[in-house]
Amino acid sequence: MKKSTLIVASLLMLFSLRTNAQDGRVLLLESFTNTGCGPCAAYNPAMDALIAANPDIIAAIKYHVNWPSAVDPMYLHNTTENGARTSYYGVNSVPHVVIDGNHFSGSPNQLNQNVINQLQAVAPHLEMRLSYVVDEAANTITVNVMGRALDDIEGNLRLHVGVIEREIHFNSAPGSNGERDFYSVMKKMLPSASGTNLGNGMAANDYFAYTFTWELANIYDMSQLDAIAWVQNLNSKEVYQACKSSQSLEPFYGNEAAANDISNVKGVSCSGEAHPMFVLTNFGSNALTSAEIELRINGESLKTVAWSGNLATFASETVDLGEINFPVESENLLEVSIVAVNNGDDEVPANNTASCVIKGAPETVGKVLKLTIRTDNRPQETTWKVTNMATGQVVIEGGPYDEANHAYTETLEITGDGCYDFTIYDAGGDGFGDGNGLYGLKAGSSTLFSGSAFGDSESNEFSYEVSAAVGEATDNGTSIFPNPTSGLLNIVGDGEQTVTIYNMAGQRIFEGVSKGQLQLDMKAYGAGIYAVKVGNETQRVVVR
Repeated sequence: MKKSTLIVASLLMLFSLRTNAQDGRVLLLESFTNTGCGPCAAYNPAMDALIAANPDIIAAIKYHVNWPSAVDPMYLHNTTENGARTSYYGVNSVPHVVIDGNHFSGSPNQLNQNVINQLQAVAPHLEMRLSYVVDEAANTITVNVMGRALDDIEGNLRLHVGVIEREIHFNSAPGSNGERDFYSVMKKMLPSASGTNLGNGMAANDYFAYTFTWELANIYDMSQLDAIAWVQNLNSKEVYQACKSSQSLEPFYGNEAAANDISNVKGVSCSGEAHPMFVLTNFGSNALTSAEIELRINGESLKTVAWSGNLATFASETVDLGEINFPVESENLLEVSIVAVNNGDDEVPANNTASCVIKGAPETVGKVLKLTIRTDNRPQETTWKVTNMATGQVVIEGGPYDEANHAYTETLEITGDGCYDFTIYDAGGDGFGDGNGLYGLKAGSSTLFSGSAFGDSESNEFSYEVSAAVGEATDNGTSIFPNPTSGLLNIVGDGEQTVTIYNMAGQRIFEGVSKGQLQLDMKAYGAGIYAVKVGNETQRVVVR
């Protein structure tokens, strides 16, 4: 599924807009440097002059490493992605320059105009186009990038997008080498240093388009922000084309919409109810004013939704697709497809469908339900509830919590059969984004679902039956009855079996041996739900 984020279109909020349309070869120059590196100070000025002399054919990005000075501020601003690109190329000394991944690798003093001319003469494999918008009010940069293959390209392809600060000037040198001016400094890789997977090769005329948004951090001067992009073979490291920003962009197609990011859908369901949404993005040069959207589940059409609006190029809108109901299978493929745009055909149908899998909730019978929550740095933001899907009644709820980065375990006492919704909430809107928090719901030894990365909330469903039918045998042939019971409980089976009983708090309240038959008076433990383990099998027993 393609990743896309909403673009704010109000011109009053835009700090800058830069676009690009280019078809010739653009070289990717990646430089590795450090503010404590003496040779870097000696060689960087000549390299920067060479880059400035070739503005149309060199897309430059500089990574600051952590040696010889571990306190280089531009390294400290993004240690993870500076380190990732350094490790990817195996760079172990600075200054170091890599051009087009595997076309040149060495010291910047080995570069000159003849080298650039020779490398630039290599025919490009793609045409790429890029735009970006800096929204000062929202403190974000949104980068739009598209590309089309000029010929067949083989290999494990990655699209990389780099946000850079074109020029950073210090009044006094931040490091021991005396440098005060730094150019094309990498601030962020979008969405990360791993890039975006374009698949195993592209055929001629294959096309991609993506939108990424980043909340700005560690920026010295917002007016100096810029963006570049490139397509690279993950394994061979060859760069097939790079892309800079400039002042004009013409999308490849007129009517070109994309379906992205299905949301508001539970990963596990037993009710067969959903209310999906998805992101509709316009990658065409024409304003997008209408779209016909089809929803399918497991290949069967559920409904068609008519959308109307007015989306400019690169603008997005989250579309509410309404309620749906479907017969639940063990795995359910939900597909959202754009079947028409602007009362006609979309020129690129390949990116018209977004999909997600909804798992069918397995029936849980007579198992102890344990909820584990490990809080993040803001435990007071975490709450949860369990809702009966048939009645809408909240049957259990918990949180907020007091202790940060602490593991809480709670036993969920479900007293009625049915389909239940479990929803976890984060008042801060970033899930367990602050720290190493997570949650998980287990039935016996099986995990029903778990998670950590979500926004305001995340929901899943589980199917629960309080106990097996009266006299039902366990897998080892032992019968436990009556269930529910008003006091006496019979455990009947062949041979000798260890019997252990736990209360809902998980405490062991009985341990003994059944030699063919065992009768227990459960009144002594009080009314409630108990886990009765016979050998390796466990059943839930209700005492009334």
